[in-house]
Amino acid sequence: MRTRHKQPTLVSMWMLDVFCCALGCVILLWVLESLSSTEQSKKARNALQDLSRTKNELVATQDDFTKTKSVMNATVQDLLGALAVMTAERDEKDKDLIRANADLADTKKSLAIATSDLADAKNRLAAANEDLKSAKEDVAKIEARVATVLAEMKKKDKAAAEVTTQLVTASSAEATLQKLLRERLKDIDALTSQKKQSDDRLSDLDAKYRSLQADAKDTSTAMAMAKKAEIELAAARSMLKDMVKGSDDSNATIVELRSENRKLADKFDRLRIDSENKFAGVAMSGKNVVFLIDISGSMKLLDEKTPAPEKWPGVIETVGKVMKSNPALEKFQVVIFSREAKYLFGTREWFDYKGDESVKKVTAALKDTTPGGDTNLYEGFDFSFRMAGLDTIYLFSDGLPTSGQGLAPQQEKTLNDNQRTEQLSKHLLGTLKTTWNPLRGNKKIRINAIGFFYESPEVGAFLWALARENDGSFVGMSKP
Repeated sequence: MRTRHKQPTLVSMWMLDVFCCALGCVILLWVLESLSSTEQSKKARNALQDLSRTKNELVATQDDFTKTKSVMNATVQDLLGALAVMTAERDEKDKDLIRANADLADTKKSLAIATSDLADAKNRLAAANEDLKSAKEDVAKIEARVATVLAEMKKKDKAAAEVTTQLVTASSAEATLQKLLRERLKDIDALTSQKKQSDDRLSDLDAKYRSLQADAKDTSTAMAMAKKAEIELAAARSMLKDMVKGSDDSNATIVELRSENRKLADKFDRLRIDSENKFAGVAMSGKNVVFLIDISGSMKLLDEKTPAPEKWPGVIETVGKVMKSNPALEKFQVVIFSREAKYLFGTREWFDYKGDESVKKVTAALKDTTPGGDTNLYEGFDFSFRMAGLDTIYLFSDGLPTSGQGLAPQQEKTLNDNQRTEQLSKHLLGTLKTTWNPLRGNKKIRINAIGFFYESPEVGAFLWALARENDGSFVGMSKP
């Protein structure tokens, strides 16, 4: 049986549903697209704004880039110039390197020579050790000489006492001569009076003789009287001659007495001046004088551990006595030193010497000074020799130098105290001889040394050598 199909209708319900659904989807899609378009438009507008802003920033960045490029170009030019300079310096350093290589070769040669010199130096060192041994023997001899000098100084003190005795004797002799001279002068006055009387008598006799000669032709008596008068005249002339001779002898005696009196007076004056112008055997001299005073810690000690309360006051008293004992003193300066040196009154200028007033001023300032520290004798002399017109230095000290110039840095670390002192002493004496106080014509600045508690042979030898080499004297003040 043949199947027949039903003719489809144009529109059915399910198709309407499909159509409605499709239409709803289209509307939904349209709404979604519209919303998307709105969002896209908004984003597009924002993007255009961002693009405009970015464009402006790009233009500004381009300007900055242009400026930076100009600056970079200038920097490149500077760098190129610097590179050229560095290239030239490199070339110069290459040349220096070549020269340095040549110097290195020369240095190697010098090193070989130095090695040879080192061997020679070792030989010289051995010889120096021998010299050192000999020097130690010389030091021993010097110590013996110092002992001899000290003994001689005691003899000189004894001689000074004898000179004082001679002064007393000379004073007595002068008084005797003055008395004798007065007696001779009286004799001369008497002889002069007698001579005048004889001259008057002789004149009378001459007149009488001439008168008798005129009358001699008349009478024999007159001739006898004339002869008698002639005899008396001859006797008067002989007496007058004797009186003249006696007067001449008296005058000669008076001349001799006066000459002897002058000699004794000169000797007396010399002895008096020598006696007045000496302090414990040191001749007092100098117009422009520096008093160089040690104020190190040892100036108030008997030894390293024993205080000596009377020592520093004794030093001050001695300074005052020396100032008073110098009759030629006109200007003075006081330098004090320990670890460092300074001027007692703070200024580097001469002070006029005014007798007791100046002595009191100096001693009062020293009493206000407290000793302490090392003994930098080098700086003390350096300050002293800065004074223009200086002619004499009086050093008051009790020891050897313990600090100051004269040591190399390595010696500062390696030498012991005795070696340091020995090196500093040699350096000081050498500087005095070659720099501060060399011989100027036939004259040096005189340095007198006064040592306190100087019983140490080393201290005595050092101060004695320092004074002797500089035309001065040394005296040691023994312990009280």
